[in-house]
Amino acid sequence: MRVVLDKNLLRSLLTLGSVVEARDVYTAGHTWRVGQYARLLAEKAGLAASEVFVVTLGAHLHDLGKIGVSDAILLKPAALTDEEFEAMRAHPETGRRVIFDHPLAPLLLDAVAHHHERYDGRGYPYGIDGAQLSIQTRVVSIADAFDAMTSTRPYRKGMPMAKALAILESEKEKQFDPALVNFFIELEVTGALAHVLGHSDFERPMLECPVCGPVIAAPRSTVDGAQIHCRVCKGKFRLHASQTTFEAEFLNEFASLLPPEPETDPIEDVVRQAPKDVVVAG
Repeated sequence: MRVVLDKNLLRSLLTLGSVVEARDVYTAGHTWRVGQYARLLAEKAGLAASEVFVVTLGAHLHDLGKIGVSDAILLKPAALTDEEFEAMRAHPETGRRVIFDHPLAPLLLDAVAHHHERYDGRGYPYGIDGAQLSIQTRVVSIADAFDAMTSTRPYRKGMPMAKALAILESEKEKQFDPALVNFFIELEVTGALAHVLGHSDFERPMLECPVCGPVIAAPRSTVDGAQIHCRVCKGKFRLHASQTTFEAEFLNEFASLLPPEPETDPIEDVVRQAPKDVVVAG
């Protein structure tokens, strides 16, 4: 099947995905990082350029189904109850339903619906095993899990890269495709992951909120003296340039409400990389 990539459709879909992510104040930069990890892994695995694009796109939109998760569950800073966890586990199926009739659905359905499936068939929501999972799904699941393990949240610190890689290694043949895990570990050995870990964009490390930790994602356009809010505590800060990053000065103000806002620069990066069309199975 040949899918024509209308850039306006692509841009609107990526914007929706960005807004969905922005609802979750604990995951700033997650979509960008997962997209970068997935792209690097797909390239390392030798996929063709068009396949790399499809993998990258799926990575940016994999959590689309969280549009159906309530804020009370999505933003809960503590362990979920069994009932809440079941509601969270429904987000891949919700995403599948949301995207199913979209013109670009053939490029996204696998990543959106299957990114929590496991190589051994014990994942959710469908229990599909590795032999049935697309390469897109197997790549995105590794990228997503690695970022979840290494990203800091206000209620727990991200684990060191070495520990996260050791967990990936231990989960080969179980949660993850063993060949892809090996490729991902090789990426770390060559230093290819360093510019992604702890960043929200190219050359944009996550900024330290004095209250919440390194959870502030500064837009690419940020300059010395800019003002920004921490989306977790809603505190207002003035940013001061410090070597390659910024330090946040608290202005003793809090916002009462911060509407979700899409990150436009990463969206435009993906749109610029899009080929005119892509051939996909099915």
